[in-house]
Amino acid sequence: MNKIIKVVVDLPLKKLNKEFDYLLPDRFKSMIKVGQIVKVPFGRRKISAFVTQINADSDLEISKLKEIETIYYQESFFDNELLNLFYWTASYYHAYLPQVIKSALPPGIIDKKIKKKQVEYLKLNNEIDDFNNELQKLKNRAPKQYLILKYLLDNIEQQNKLKTVTSFADTSRQTVYRLIDKNLIILYNNYQSRVPKINNQLEAEINTDFEISKEDKMLLQKIINFDSGKNSYLLTTNNSSKRYNFIIKLLEKLVEQNKNIILLIPEVEKDFVFLEQLDSYFADGIAFLHSQLSQGERFDQWQQIRKGEVQIAVGARSAVFAPFSKLDAIILMEENNECYKEQEHPLYHARQIAVRRLQNKNDLLVLESPFPSLESKKLAAKGKYNQIYLNSKKSNIKSEVIDMKKEVEKGNLGDLSKNLKQKISDHLEKNNKILLFLNRLGMSNYVICRKCGHVIKCDNCDISLKYHNQKDELSCHYCGLKKQMPDKCPECGSAFISQAGVGTEKIIEELNKIYSNSVIVRVDGDLKENEQKKRLNAFKNGDIDILVGTSILIKNQFYANLKFAAVISADTALNSSNFRAAENNYFLLNQLKSLLSNSCESEFLVQTYEPEHYSIKAALNDQDNSFYEQEISIREKRNYPPFCRLLNIIISSENEKQTAEISRKLSHFLEQYSDNYLEKLGEAPAPLSKIRKKYRRQIILKFKSMRNREYIIQLIEKKFMEANNNDSVEIRIDVDPYKML
Repeated sequence: MNKIIKVVVDLPLKKLNKEFDYLLPDRFKSMIKVGQIVKVPFGRRKISAFVTQINADSDLEISKLKEIETIYYQESFFDNELLNLFYWTASYYHAYLPQVIKSALPPGIIDKKIKKKQVEYLKLNNEIDDFNNELQKLKNRAPKQYLILKYLLDNIEQQNKLKTVTSFADTSRQTVYRLIDKNLIILYNNYQSRVPKINNQLEAEINTDFEISKEDKMLLQKIINFDSGKNSYLLTTNNSSKRYNFIIKLLEKLVEQNKNIILLIPEVEKDFVFLEQLDSYFADGIAFLHSQLSQGERFDQWQQIRKGEVQIAVGARSAVFAPFSKLDAIILMEENNECYKEQEHPLYHARQIAVRRLQNKNDLLVLESPFPSLESKKLAAKGKYNQIYLNSKKSNIKSEVIDMKKEVEKGNLGDLSKNLKQKISDHLEKNNKILLFLNRLGMSNYVICRKCGHVIKCDNCDISLKYHNQKDELSCHYCGLKKQMPDKCPECGSAFISQAGVGTEKIIEELNKIYSNSVIVRVDGDLKENEQKKRLNAFKNGDIDILVGTSILIKNQFYANLKFAAVISADTALNSSNFRAAENNYFLLNQLKSLLSNSCESEFLVQTYEPEHYSIKAALNDQDNSFYEQEISIREKRNYPPFCRLLNIIISSENEKQTAEISRKLSHFLEQYSDNYLEKLGEAPAPLSKIRKKYRRQIILKFKSMRNREYIIQLIEKKFMEANNNDSVEIRIDVDPYKML
């Protein structure tokens, strides 16, 4: 009887986003499994495919089915449980199933670029009875052969690599071959897992003391001894050093209970020192999955997890798909971090996948962050998560806000306030290192009055308008409103109105004029990674006096005794065209403040045109709840998440007119179904209106229910896109968008 299997072909096209039936040749029947990668004939091509079902039924006649050609690997890369998670992810985020599967698997395996690492070994020939006699023959006549044979005799109980043996004897393979010809030794191959070496190149000291306080031990026990059904925790951890110790101890307790755990870290580069601590502490019981590893290393680490050889899998966003046959716990560090939301297909959020994956009542979910997201705080308030707090010391850092409007009134139109210049001088005299942060999102992000601090905002969206130099106009990237660049401030009539935005090089230039005897260096995305690390290490070692940088410099391990940090402009993040602007600003200021040593000698200074803004005041005064209370109130009034469900639709193509035409058609189409959504913002140019030669427009929809959102998406996919079929125009649907760029 013919055996039928179902596969998903590796072609991310809408019409191919389904399973296809194939016949299984007799030679493969004993080895086929769900999760294997096979090659199949597809049209005139032969392509890779993923096996999703065996012993399947088909609606087609057997005579019309083709046979699979080959099986790439004997290993299965996912089981039915993980496959069901792939199905759900593809369905919820309206992604193509092969895209979801590929994002979860080690890179390179589809093209069969990954091979098992073969290592050559040497051993003695067991048929030889008297090796001492052979040694005597070789000692004077062939000293190199003698050294090899003696080494193998001295290390007979262990596996001996060919490379190690030849290195010991200071000889080549030819010497080995002569011993093989004499039938004295045997050369054989064995497979070996590639063990990644976490070489952070940061020259940072690795802490080996992971002790936690008595209070934190009690908190740990509370998490470990959870009641069934009350196993989701929102863990607020204010102290950056204690939080790492606590997570290590939590992992240790879970390992003792024979649990399998996924630990997600949003930005691996920022936490290389922590990765080294984990690697050292858990040794052979841990595997890593992240982009800093080679393809071969990720393949072997993946296999270790799949085979159950480790209990802990650590990695960034895609590690949420780590192939444990039985998963017991997921810990997300910095659960509020935007890096957990994928910005390329498939557009999933790792936090949402983690929640979906842990369905068993005995599974444990821990969402950790020094500054939890608004969505998670709201769910905790509703009782969906148990909210718990890690004990931390009260901050002794002196914080100060500089009102840049007053600087303008005094005639200072530069980027550095008088107070900041004085603080820099004071700390240089004390030989303290100085950190200056610049949230550079590009030049001229928004328009601001330097006298009264008024920012030109959209009349409809209450979000700052973006300035476009080519058209000399302001526009809203949500609803499409356009305004001419004003000559005077509409609020106070001042002529001191200009585009805001400054780069690190300009700040360096200004600093060099004032502090000519100091070593002043920048760290930003324009530098290569090795150069970034080199400069950060130089700052840590005291070779740099003033470090100016963007978010790249936010790495705790470089600032063990930092006494002064300043933000050049808190308004850059605050006035971005994103409804999460205040939340992001609050998180950012807190992150920067945490880099300082908790000492009464430490100072944190923030320059802003909005000194009374609640996100700034709360971050500097440690008023945690005050920020969340105000932000949740504003979100509710404006009907933004967590009080609605968002959908961002991006229309793009290389033809600007076609893009605009399809976008307008879609907007008119959606208006016919306005009863199903709360609000439609746009159609308008996307904030990033052109990327990789493609013009981009966007429509944002707000929904009260997930059901209505799903209905609208189905209408777009099955009604609008089929009626307006144009392969040159892409309509990208982003469910629960984050950056909305």
